[in-house]
Amino acid sequence: MLKQLLSAVLIVVLASTAAAQDWGDLDGTFLYKGTPPTPNKIRPEKDPEYCGKHDIFDETLTVNKDNKGIANVVVYLVDATKPKIHPDYDKTAKDKIEVDNENCRFSPHVLGIRVGQTLVVGNKDPIAHNTKADFFKNTPFNDLIPAKGSIEKSFNQEEATPSTLACSIHPWMNGYVLIRDNPYFAISDKDGKISIKNLPAGEHTFIVWSTKFLTSVTVDGKATTWMRGRVKLNIKKGANSLGKVEVTP
Repeated sequence: MLKQLLSAVLIVVLASTAAAQDWGDLDGTFLYKGTPPTPNKIRPEKDPEYCGKHDIFDETLTVNKDNKGIANVVVYLVDATKPKIHPDYDKTAKDKIEVDNENCRFSPHVLGIRVGQTLVVGNKDPIAHNTKADFFKNTPFNDLIPAKGSIEKSFNQEEATPSTLACSIHPWMNGYVLIRDNPYFAISDKDGKISIKNLPAGEHTFIVWSTKFLTSVTVDGKATTWMRGRVKLNIKKGANSLGKVEVTP
């Protein structure tokens, strides 16, 4: 009887371990439906002798004119319980994540970082910049960064939404940083594509965020409403798709 009981327990343990080892990838594409608006060009009043050399545009909405892909859409996991992390992410857990003051803008405009990683705020320009960041849970900072200089910051808590970056010297400069305690987030590239690798299989809740809030969308041709940007997905082992998400003007 004891032997049978131990065998049953072993089977349960092995089954649980196998299930925990199922991982899935999530891909998707965000597209602008209709004629994309022409971005406003910014004419810098501060340091115009340098900043005026560069084409600086309002990046509230960045659409690729070739395929209508929307850049800088953030997709991130918001499950109530902490997810299991795939071992592949261990090697990047202490990485340095860079954002630069470059050509009088933040590059990249939107970025993500995990608790435990280090944010490096650099300045590639030959002029000084001031980088200011406000958070709900982490310590805010407001530092002067000299030409070709940099600062490093670390965070001990995740934030529920992307936090703002700004330059007090050049008021048109703005950006966003998402701080999470897990690696399951992605930011759409210039073609509107996102990819999140090695999610634990199962039902998950994601938030889709952008500076132009996404609520009423069309997913693979079907009109859909995402309340507060929340999307529930059943991630299966292997490839999964958020779909082709078209955003109406």
